[in-house]
Amino acid sequence: MDKLLSSSWFVKIIAFLLALMMYTIVTMETQEEAANRSIFSKMYTESETIQGVQIRPYFDDDKYVLTDLPPSVDLTLTGSSRLITKATKVDKEFEVYIDLTNMKPGNKRVKVQVQGLPEGVKAKINPEYVDVILHNRVTKQMNVNVDLKNTRKLPEGYTAGDIEFSPKTVNVTGPEGMINQISFITGFVDVGEADEPIQTKVPLRAYNQQGDIIDVQINPGVVDVSVPINKPKKTVPISIGTKGNLEEGLTLQSITTNPSEITLTGTTSSLDKFDSFKEISIDLSKIKKDTTLTVDVPVPNGIGAVSIKEVTVTIDVEKTEAETETEVDQETTRTFNDVPLTLLGVNNEKQATILNPADGVVDVTVKGKKSVLDSLKKSDLQGIIDVSTLEQGTHEVKIDWKNPGEVELSGTVQEASVEIQTETSSQ
Repeated sequence: MDKLLSSSWFVKIIAFLLALMMYTIVTMETQEEAANRSIFSKMYTESETIQGVQIRPYFDDDKYVLTDLPPSVDLTLTGSSRLITKATKVDKEFEVYIDLTNMKPGNKRVKVQVQGLPEGVKAKINPEYVDVILHNRVTKQMNVNVDLKNTRKLPEGYTAGDIEFSPKTVNVTGPEGMINQISFITGFVDVGEADEPIQTKVPLRAYNQQGDIIDVQINPGVVDVSVPINKPKKTVPISIGTKGNLEEGLTLQSITTNPSEITLTGTTSSLDKFDSFKEISIDLSKIKKDTTLTVDVPVPNGIGAVSIKEVTVTIDVEKTEAETETEVDQETTRTFNDVPLTLLGVNNEKQATILNPADGVVDVTVKGKKSVLDSLKKSDLQGIIDVSTLEQGTHEVKIDWKNPGEVELSGTVQEASVEIQTETSSQ
């Protein structure tokens, strides 16, 4: 026995056996732990579905435009709750995407993929494939238009002025086919109930001929817009009122203004009250001669504004002198135009027509004292043509002038040409 213990080979064999026994024990424990962990893992594996996950497309967006990409997909994750929580709540590094980096334009069916999930988490995507269209990218410069809406809702009497906007052109980018469908680029300004000028930014949209919106990129996407809102206005003549009296010996010839009209701004109901502007009055008692005044223009109650702040008023007067008795009694002439002639002696059996003077009227000039002529009227003058003894035919007949007293005719027509028709001749 002592010899065996002292033998080196014996010691080595014993050591080997001890090592083998220890390895066997450790291996058995490790397998048991692994089995336990596997059972534990199976007991706590779960699934979580995330709805509405956006798809990120990879393609050369300098050359192409992608359309028809679904807005989102549903992603179902399977794994331990710890790893799923880590992926969705902590790291948040996973991404759902499609890869078109090496594809040419056209209709494509591509697989939806996911990346960035922790190891041990599996993913299922619904739908697994999506259909998209890859287009050539086109950029075109186009003119911009801005229109008004709700103009009928402006306050009564208010109107919108000419629209000013900037810029006038924009760059439109999108698929070549869509760009070719664009008829106009327009923004709309709502002026409903506006009573003051509008300054705003208006978004732009692209439209086809049918008025449908075309989804393209517009740069810039808004324009700066200015819309003047015009309040109701009315232009009326200026009428100058007077107070007081001119001193004796002066008579008022005229009152004129420069300008002669004024424009009022206000509500429709207030403007309806003005047919003329009568807010300015001149005191005649202070006028001694022809006078020109500069008068401030007041703003009447109910009126928002007037177009001028002052007006020039010119007053013309004339000195008068009492007429002397000599001037009243001196002889002068006066002409009455278109005094009608009167036919005498016509009846049912005899008709007469004045051929000359034309229309049966003459101009009559009378001479007499000024005081008499001043009171004379046209109806006081009578020119009578007596045809009672005339037969059928044309006759030259003396005009019998019945003059008022104290006047005489001067160079007045004395004869008339008359055509007579009798009942026998007409038959």
